[in-house]
Amino acid sequence: MKAALTLVGLGLLLAAPAAAAPAVCDAVWRDGPRGRDVPLRIDMPAGKGTFPAVIWSPGLGGTRSNAARWVAAWTAAGIAVIRLEHPGSDASVYRGAATPQEREARVRAGIAPEQLAARIADVGFVADELARRGDELARRGDELVRRVRQGACDLARIDSDRLALAGHSMGAWVVQAMAGQRPDGEHAPLIDRRFRAFIAMSSTGPPDAAAAKLQFGGIGRPLLVITGSMDGVPANAAPDVAADQRAKRLSLFAGAPADGRKALLVMAGANHMLFAGDTRKQPAEVQMQGRVARISALWWRQVLLGDARSQKSLARPALGKADQWVRK
Repeated sequence: MKAALTLVGLGLLLAAPAAAAPAVCDAVWRDGPRGRDVPLRIDMPAGKGTFPAVIWSPGLGGTRSNAARWVAAWTAAGIAVIRLEHPGSDASVYRGAATPQEREARVRAGIAPEQLAARIADVGFVADELARRGDELARRGDELVRRVRQGACDLARIDSDRLALAGHSMGAWVVQAMAGQRPDGEHAPLIDRRFRAFIAMSSTGPPDAAAAKLQFGGIGRPLLVITGSMDGVPANAAPDVAADQRAKRLSLFAGAPADGRKALLVMAGANHMLFAGDTRKQPAEVQMQGRVARISALWWRQVLLGDARSQKSLARPALGKADQWVRK
């Protein structure tokens, strides 16, 4: 009898669908019409079913390996993450020996308007591919085909109807443009309505309040802006210079409409590179990143999964003594 029960139990175990393990997959997707290769890294959560996904655009000089601290928190929260690497504004900007003048020229070339346009096109292309590849698998209907993977990552498990966009520094420029920035105060030429929500870390805009409202007043979807009190502030900066820099970092939130779906997190003492999301070593920075990771993960769970507990947690999130959390 015990042997029979054991066999029955084993049969049930084998018949039950196994929950997928976390997976990390590198790929290079070819955008044929642009003749451009886009390197990316896909991070899939553990679990069953489908997942929302966040596309991440790094800062100038960034690669698909950046933002590991944020990715760990977001995938643990049940969100897939696709980290992009943008040729032309990637690590090649800083790679190799260069004089200060040569390095400055590389940076200017890396942040040129055509590079920002290329980044925005990269994000749109990857969003297209996620939808196309998932739909293709679904249409064919073959269970074996549905398990076709990009490496160990099953793209059919990414819900392309629940996409979000996040980025740091130059990547935040991509976010604000695709969220609905109006450079001329009237039109939002680069808006992409496929994205349900956004996180912009170290974003930039006009320090003047009226100009900020003209540029960002049309952003209607959920937006979390994250910055630090020392974000981009030069060492030993004069008070007026520091104030101007902080106003630029707050511009996106200040100009966005107060519709109940906007939030601002200011980390006291945090500098610009903390928000790139690479693991820091200083205890204070480790703690700051922990707070950013936790709050941003709650944000995604609220806006992409409709999680009521996350919404409640965001009403009064745990902060450092001098951090700021503002909703409007």
